[in-house]
Amino acid sequence: QISWTPLLVLGYLFYLLLGAMVFQLLEKQAETHFRDRFQMEKLKFLQNYTCLDRQALEQFVQVLMEAWEKGVNPEGNSTNPSNWDFSNSFFFAGTVVTTIGYGNLSPSTVAGQIFCVFYALFGVPLNLTFLNQLGKALNAHLITLERWVQKPGRAEVHCQSII
Repeated sequence: QISWTPLLVLGYLFYLLLGAMVFQLLEKQAETHFRDRFQMEKLKFLQNYTCLDRQALEQFVQVLMEAWEKGVNPEGNSTNPSNWDFSNSFFFAGTVVTTIGYGNLSPSTVAGQIFCVFYALFGVPLNLTFLNQLGKALNAHLITLERWVQKPGRAEVHCQSII
């Protein structure tokens, strides 16, 4: 009989890696665009600080809020690491298929949001199948261990309370 567990584990890891790559591909470019735009607006703001009027300030605040909503930290500079690097994308892919939903990272592009829905649609059942198979494999190993411990002729270990 063929054990499907190793194939399922590899398939599950491949699915997570594929999801991480797609999320990174879809989201990193948009994040970079908003980060660059924010940096440009911030530079303009600093250059024009002495002759600042209400309209310029409102425009800067609007860009600031938009950058924040897209996951760009306005306190840093353009060398801040991307929110959508591979490790964060992999973590996000894992939170999608496990339905944990932890963290503040979420797709901001329409393509990323649509992909997320379909990724979860197939990933959640895959995750449940993976966990079911993992449970069966662990149970089989624990039964083997229990039989080995309870084998006749083996010295028994007794615990006594000293209270």
